[in-house]
Amino acid sequence: MLRALRNEGIMPRVLCLTSGEVFEQEILDLGIQVDYVGSSKNQFARLKDIIFNLRRKPVDAIQSVHFYTNIYAGLAGKALGVSSFGAIRSDLINELSSNPVFGRWHLKLPRRLIVNSQLAIDRAAARGIDRSKLHLLRNAVIDDAEAFTSRSNSRITMLFAGRLVSQKRPERFIALAAELKVLYPGKELNFLIAGDGPLRDSLEKLAEERGMTSGEIHFLGEQENMSDLYKEADILVLTSENEGTPNVILEAMANGMAVVATKVGGVPEILNSDCGIVVDPNHFPELVQAVSSLIGDREKRVRMGSRGREFVRRNHSIGYLQKQLLTIYNGG
Repeated sequence: MLRALRNEGIMPRVLCLTSGEVFEQEILDLGIQVDYVGSSKNQFARLKDIIFNLRRKPVDAIQSVHFYTNIYAGLAGKALGVSSFGAIRSDLINELSSNPVFGRWHLKLPRRLIVNSQLAIDRAAARGIDRSKLHLLRNAVIDDAEAFTSRSNSRITMLFAGRLVSQKRPERFIALAAELKVLYPGKELNFLIAGDGPLRDSLEKLAEERGMTSGEIHFLGEQENMSDLYKEADILVLTSENEGTPNVILEAMANGMAVVATKVGGVPEILNSDCGIVVDPNHFPELVQAVSSLIGDREKRVRMGSRGREFVRRNHSIGYLQKQLLTIYNGG
């Protein structure tokens, strides 16, 4: 979004409750100011700091980019008399369950809500939010023109990318790896896990218990630049229990990867049979079968990867984001 706004000649600022996050330096490199407003853990003190900052440096609109900061944007907008935009970036069910006390205020206080899946829009409307307040803005990714260049013809690499938390169900990826190792003893299969989180220690232990060696499954930790991994891997596997519209799928497609993902959140809106396979999130054998069908058919993997790249170029480019974001800001 920040890149898109800069491309349109708009100079945004970022107010952040935390410091030293993974994209902070990249934002600073764009010439965008980042102000830290999270010195206090008290929510009222944080709101006061946000309002003070915006009074000192006036803005035309305030946009929250996470559900849990919608209240800050909504109240600050009302206090300052400017437009406020909230965010729904998951499937709404997950967000409301994480905010049981104030969830409805995260929906109601912003003047409008920017949502990245039609499913979440329908769920918000079912909870009484006026559809005219809800705006669909699909995630966008930067296309990588150098995709396909480093993939091996003999080795097949599968990638899991995401936080190692229960929502993402990384243990299913490990179970998948162990199953495929048995099903394809003669093939060179490689499994990559990119990401970190509270489950990492238990997952490493699980992999060992399932007979996976460190040469077969690799825990890579957090990756600042995923580009090289996308170019190396053949198949992205998403095992999540719930999602919004996962950027990791779009990034993998932009890099020419075939994708197998669970049918959750907005995944079916971006992944069809031309560029990947969607499976029942509660049926593990279907996940195994889907990945197996790609392991055994290189032509199918390449075809899906090529079609996925084209889909992302048409529907999830920076150009699309610029146009839609300005339309939303202008009240369209």
